[in-house]
Amino acid sequence: MNCSQWQEYLRSWMDEGWDSIDKAVPDALKEHAAECSRCAARLSAALMLIDGEALRKAPPQDLSRRISERLTEKNRLKVIPWMRWAAIPAAALLLVAVTFFLTKEYFLPEQSETVIVRLMLEAPSAMEVTVVGDWNGWDPAADRLTDPDGDGIWEIELRLKRDQEHQYQFLIDQERWVADPKATLRVEDGFGGFNSILQI
Repeated sequence: MNCSQWQEYLRSWMDEGWDSIDKAVPDALKEHAAECSRCAARLSAALMLIDGEALRKAPPQDLSRRISERLTEKNRLKVIPWMRWAAIPAAALLLVAVTFFLTKEYFLPEQSETVIVRLMLEAPSAMEVTVVGDWNGWDPAADRLTDPDGDGIWEIELRLKRDQEHQYQFLIDQERWVADPKATLRVEDGFGGFNSILQI
């Protein structure tokens, strides 16, 4: 399960009700959180809300007295005039950093785990073209290219996992294997030909 699915599952689990919620975390939530630090932090915060004890701690009784003592004229830190001017750029930089973090964290969409890849092959005399690769188990019928305008340029869009390397070839009319002429990387396929390499 990806992070978006995990968050939906967490939300539905917590929506069961604060009084009746089962505090035993479902295995699916624990397994994903063990692999994703961001979701682990969200699960930890959710458990604190459910339990509530960690959020009910009272401050020490002498806290107000200690704060008052530190704010007296005797103990107050004297600010050197040039330090006031130096604090302005530092505060501006901090504001920019916080704004960037909040925008990235809460307003920008999470990066998808997959990307759309477009493959094309010029084969004007072909009746059928498929792409066969490790992502489809080298199945010749799994991913068929189309030539909708009949110009001999066959094409397909595939959704593949991000940060992966894939090997593939084109199969023309179920009999001729062709490496992708546009691919810059290739390896021997063990049958006298070459597999093209796609790095995502």
